Amino acid sequence: MNVLTRPRDKAAGQLPLASPPRAERMRRIRWRDTRLWLGLGFMIVAMVWGASLMSGSESTVTVWRASRDLLPGAVPVVEPVAVSLGAAAESYLTADRPLEGRMILPVTAGSLVPAAAVGSAAASPGARQVTFPVDPLHAPVDLAAGDRVDVWATVTDGGQTSAAPPVLVLPRVLVVSVDRESVGVGGEIAVVVEVPESEVSTAVSAIRSGVVDLAAVPITEADPRDAVGP
Repeated sequence: MNVLTRPRDKAAGQLPLASPPRAERMRRIRWRDTRLWLGLGFMIVAMVWGASLMSGSESTVTVWRASRDLLPGAVPVVEPVAVSLGAAAESYLTADRPLEGRMILPVTAGSLVPAAAVGSAAASPGARQVTFPVDPLHAPVDLAAGDRVDVWATVTDGGQTSAAPPVLVLPRVLVVSVDRESVGVGGEIAVVVEVPESEVSTAVSAIRSGVVDLAAVPITEADPRDAVGP
């Protein structure tokens, strides 16, 4: 009996001794599994966060913004700016390529340039271009193509300005170009304006008879026809 029972006693004595290490290993495995799942969770959160940042940056598009007031006929003076427009981005000109043509709709300084605001530089029907020699002090300092100006003439007598008041000869005409390089004998700059064919004689008479002054027309007072595309 003692021989038969010894294995049982030995086995019975060994089982309690073997159980604690196995339980400890299970606890370690479970703890490692928990840390593993936590690590995976942090990785997933980081991936989602990074993807959201990338998608946010992809929604930003670089378009053109007017650097100054731009009237119809003007050469676009613009600068790139990154903005988030969403679906409206299709309505604006992206800055990945230079602008071509001239303004056909007015755009105020600091505003984004819509695609519909820039087109061909075709002249107005029935219009003629006349070059005015203008003293730089008798014109806006920042005069540029696309501006609209009132042309005033003061009659001179033998090189001396008469006492007669200046006369408005051409209201709200479009400036086609301003040449500050080709200076005249008296230091005048060449300003080319677009006038109706019927007013060409008036323009030439103003040039020949006296001193010409150009007064800028604010964009808010521009010809209402400027807001109509071709």
